[in-house]
Amino acid sequence: MALNIFRFCLCYFTITFSVSVLAQQQNLYVEPKLANLKGINPYDYDNRVFVEGKTYLYDYFIVKGKDTLRYAITSQPDGIRNWHYVPQAQNDSTVVKYLGISTLGKLGPIMMENPNYKQTEIFLYHYNADFKPLETELTGVIENKVNIWLHPFRFHALEILQLSPFPYIKLPLKSGQTYAWNLDIGEKWPEFKAFDWTGKLMLRCKYVVQGKETLTLPIGALQTIKIEGVANTSSGRSSIVLYFNKPFGFVKLVYHNLDGSNITMTLKSVR
Repeated sequence: MALNIFRFCLCYFTITFSVSVLAQQQNLYVEPKLANLKGINPYDYDNRVFVEGKTYLYDYFIVKGKDTLRYAITSQPDGIRNWHYVPQAQNDSTVVKYLGISTLGKLGPIMMENPNYKQTEIFLYHYNADFKPLETELTGVIENKVNIWLHPFRFHALEILQLSPFPYIKLPLKSGQTYAWNLDIGEKWPEFKAFDWTGKLMLRCKYVVQGKETLTLPIGALQTIKIEGVANTSSGRSSIVLYFNKPFGFVKLVYHNLDGSNITMTLKSVR
């Protein structure tokens, strides 16, 4: 469990620093805080996608070289969780079959610890085939009438997504529109295993709205807006292709990562 607590603290520091200090510099809009005494998150009031009571459930797969993979998580007696890649077709109780995003709604641990935290708190679930969470991350999303900016999954086999462009849109979306956002990752920390770099790493992300596209997904045929994002760094280039649908948000995400892997997530259902 010590490893997971460290990762939570690391995500918490990254979120707090990158958003509360750099948000306005990076043109990332954070709406005014809503004063309330009801114990709800004061930044949830204008959310339309990330709302309490909805869990977005995603299929996913990972491509490394010629292999198409998922990953499995096992717990040790001391509480530490280990993971390893498995073939995509493997399906037992330790295999992460689905990924889920759920909004906390009320004041959560991050905001109770830091009242200046300016995001909606969300849970990121790593589910097996029976929808049992094998791992849970707590992080944040910014959603309002100007932009939607989402922290990616960053535990276990998905740790590498920390170094790719984050899911991010500027509203209203228009074909040909461009926008940018940077993230100062800094020096590599010992617990980060997915990729090596020296010195300080900066993600310089640029996004281009490509236009409308109809996707046939497990949830059905959806009208989407396709956005392509690229992150240039001193250690290489990573990218993301986003498909955004107004009712359901990010319905497909295709990452090409600094380690050469590809990770694809597609919306399966909303629960």
